[in-house]
Amino acid sequence: ERCITGTPEVIFVREGLLEADLYSGAREYLGTWLLAPGDIVLLASGGHGFRCLEETVLFEVKQGPYTGLAEKERF
Repeated sequence: ERCITGTPEVIFVREGLLEADLYSGAREYLGTWLLAPGDIVLLASGGHGFRCLEETVLFEVKQGPYTGLAEKERF
């Protein structure tokens, strides 16, 4: 039996430029990172926000199942 808490995800940037704002689990702003083609980010906890600076193609791998927007918290 496995019991998983949270929803870790991995983002791989295939094309374009992406700004990623990262936040701690306590909602503290950690900084903004510029992600370019070939970059990978592991989002294991906390929060994040993205801004595409140009047309961007991402590949996302995420722990499931996805239970819908009710599991999201905006801040």
